[in-house]
Amino acid sequence: MPLRLVAGWFPGGTVYAIIRGTMVISALTVVTTLLYLAATAALGARLLLHEERSPARSTALALAAAAVGTHVVVVGDTTWVDDGLNLSIFSALSLVSWITSTGLVIVSLRQRVEHLGILLWPLSAMAVALTLFAPPEATLDREMAVQIHIVISMTAYATLLAAVLQALILGALDYRLRHRRATGFVRQLPALRTMEKQLFWLITVGFVALTVALGSGFLFFMDRLLEGMMIHKTSLSMASWLAFATLLIGHAVWGWRGQTAIRWTVIGFLALMLGYFGSKFVLELILQQ
Repeated sequence: MPLRLVAGWFPGGTVYAIIRGTMVISALTVVTTLLYLAATAALGARLLLHEERSPARSTALALAAAAVGTHVVVVGDTTWVDDGLNLSIFSALSLVSWITSTGLVIVSLRQRVEHLGILLWPLSAMAVALTLFAPPEATLDREMAVQIHIVISMTAYATLLAAVLQALILGALDYRLRHRRATGFVRQLPALRTMEKQLFWLITVGFVALTVALGSGFLFFMDRLLEGMMIHKTSLSMASWLAFATLLIGHAVWGWRGQTAIRWTVIGFLALMLGYFGSKFVLELILQQ
């Protein structure tokens, strides 16, 4: 529960409670940032050093689990504000990074996918730190339809973020193998074919979530999707959907993989990112609307 909602429970009145709550959230934000960076350092050492010299696999996962545990408190306080939902650009970045990091920690308990943390956890550290600059005002009404659409949309963004990070690491692995430089961190990564299977699993899950998100958007908010900057967001989201659909069809019918799959994944995610966060960047940080 956001600390602002329990302001009246603290002694000394609402003002004291808000100040105290803000200080607690700020402290948790700093702690979360440091935990993500520590998890990145532990994972980086494991990838770069020899197995016997590197930290245990559980060390990075334990630090990341602690980070997502404190991060969820920050997300709850910065997103669900008193009079609605705060999905300003920094708050939305924090929410997406938390969903992705939480999913990575959970899946890593069963599969060896923790290598994604080498790119994801520094991004999550930056995202949660930026919430210190997020205005606490609501940007959306707290309607049930809005909340359902947001949960589905953020799940799609988070899963496809994991997919593009996987694609980037896969590209580095493919390059090193082609040039006979399978040394260093490459030795600690899963096999190339395994990573490709993981990539298409992430793309499939993200594509399904994106399809449902777009469908719910047209169902609940048709009148808003064709207004102003929303046209830009809707068009790029559809372009992203088409890119991922093309990739999945190409993979199933023509066996697309390797560099082709990597390029389509990056193209699809860039369109999605520009459609949502690009619009927010222009509106909130440039136009200040």
